Amino acid sequence: MSRSAIRETLGFVGVIASLIFVGLEIQQNTLASRAAAIQESTNVARQQIQMFATNPELIRISIIADEDPSQLNDVERERDRMVSLSFWWGMQGLYRQWTLGVLPNEDWQAWYRVICSNLESPSQRAFWEGEQVFIPEFIEIIESCDSFQGA
Repeated sequence: MSRSAIRETLGFVGVIASLIFVGLEIQQNTLASRAAAIQESTNVARQQIQMFATNPELIRISIIADEDPSQLNDVERERDRMVSLSFWWGMQGLYRQWTLGVLPNEDWQAWYRVICSNLESPSQRAFWEGEQVFIPEFIEIIESCDSFQGA
C-alpha cells in the first residue's frame, strides 16, 4: 500500500471517528436539554403549589374569584390576575419547550391535561378570554381544550 493510500485511509478513519464523537456529544446534549426541560416543568408546578401553600390569602381570593368575583376589591382582583398570569406564562413556557422538542411528549400531555382542567375554573376561563398577551400557537392550544369550547 502506498503512503498516500495509507494517509487517505487514516484521514478517512479520522473523519469517521470525529463524526462518531460529534454524534455522541449531540446525543448527550439532547439528553441534558430534555432533563433540564423536565426539571423546569417540575419547578413550574412546585412554584404554583408553594405560592398557594404559603399564602392562604391567595387561596381565599381564588375561591371567591370562582364563586363570586364581584366580592373582590380592586387589589384582590389584580392579585388574582397576576397569579393567573404567572400560571399561564409558565404553561406557555412548557408549551414552547415541547414545540422545540426538549420536553417529551408524555410530559407535555400531562401538562395539557393540567391546562384544560384549569379552564374548568370560572375565574380562569374568564381570565383567559380577556387576555391576548400570549403567542398565537399557544392560544390555539388553549382553545383546543374541550373545557374551553364548552364554556
